[in-house]
Amino acid sequence: MSKKYDQFICTENISKKNKLGDEIILMLKMEKKLDSNSYYIWGLIDYDSEDWKKNINKSITNFQKAIELNKSHYLAQLYLAHCYHDINNLNKALENYLKVDRLKLKEFQIWRYTKLIEQIGYCNYKLGNKKIGEEHFEIVLNLYRELPEIDRVVPSELLDCLPENHRIVIEIKKIETYLN
Repeated sequence: MSKKYDQFICTENISKKNKLGDEIILMLKMEKKLDSNSYYIWGLIDYDSEDWKKNINKSITNFQKAIELNKSHYLAQLYLAHCYHDINNLNKALENYLKVDRLKLKEFQIWRYTKLIEQIGYCNYKLGNKKIGEEHFEIVLNLYRELPEIDRVVPSELLDCLPENHRIVIEIKKIETYLN
């Protein structure tokens, strides 16, 4: 199944991607008992589908089941938070972002860790906790100063929150010159 899932992720052709997703879900439905990773993959298939908005509740349910079966499944926790973020339920998004094992995520992929810190900042900022949001954006800025370009992603949430003349935005734009 993991080979099929890798194909699903890498496929850009929509009809082929949908077919692979359907095949994987059919395989999962045929299993007698699903483990945490199976629910995680199922959640990802719906999350990464063309109809992700229509499937978001299925993704949420499957990520929750993955976490119930394995409390330390930090990627399922991260994607559960992403689901809530994507439907603009920022309270639930923040609650779930804060549950992600940051050390494991940082070891796995530093860019995901940096984005997590930014997303925590975004949720706080948009929920009216601007000081806490800015503290997280400051951490992101410091990471951008240290990380090689390949380990950085567009700081879209930070840029969405802070005004263009904010010191953090100015500093980020010095590092990421394509943002100017």
